[in-house]
Amino acid sequence: MKSLILIIIFSFNLFAHPVIYKGGFVYQGSFMPTMNEIRAGYTFDPNFAFTLNANYFENMGEYQDYTLGLNMLAKRWLQHDSQGNLYLGVHAGQYEDKFDEGETINGFVMGDWESREHYVMGRVKSFWYDGEKRDQYIARYGFAPYIAGMDELQAWMIVQGMYLDEQSKEAVITPMMRFFYKTALWEIGHSTRGQTYLTLMMHY
Repeated sequence: MKSLILIIIFSFNLFAHPVIYKGGFVYQGSFMPTMNEIRAGYTFDPNFAFTLNANYFENMGEYQDYTLGLNMLAKRWLQHDSQGNLYLGVHAGQYEDKFDEGETINGFVMGDWESREHYVMGRVKSFWYDGEKRDQYIARYGFAPYIAGMDELQAWMIVQGMYLDEQSKEAVITPMMRFFYKTALWEIGHSTRGQTYLTLMMHY
C-alpha cells in the first residue's frame, strides 16, 4: 500500500524517467539550437523499457545518431515522503557526422531523488563511435513553489548544469520552469550561452 501511494504521489515526475509504468508509451524531446535529444519508449515491464532514440550535437562535428535500446530501473528507494531511483540504459545503432559514419553505442547511468517539494537528478551519458568516446554530464536541482493536486497544474523551478566532455569549455547553466498537467509535461528555459531550452513530453 505504501508503494502504491508513493507512486501516485510522484507520478508527475515519473514521466521524465527512462522507465515508467508497465504498458506506458512515452515521447520526449529536448531541444536547443546546438543539440537535440529525442526518445520514444514503451515500458513492457515495471523495470524495463524499449526505446527509439535520436541525438544531435553540433559541437561533436555535427554528430547525429539513431539507436534502439533498453532502459532499466536498477533500484528504487521508497521513503515515507520521498523516493530515489537508479536507472541504466544501453542503445546501439548508426551515426554520422561531417567526417564519417558507422556504428555507435550509447550508455547512461542516471539517479534521482524527489519529494513533493524538492528534486535532484544526475546523469552521465557516454557515446562510443569511430574509436572515440564522449561523455555528457547533466545535473539538476528543482523545487516546487507550491504543492498542487494530481488534477491541477504542477510547476517546478529548476536549474540544470550540462557539460559535454572534450567539447565544452565550461558547463552550460540553464534555469528553467517545468510544468505538468495530466499527460503532458513541458520545460522552457534560457541558458548562460543565450540559447533557449525546450522539452516536450507526452505519455499514453
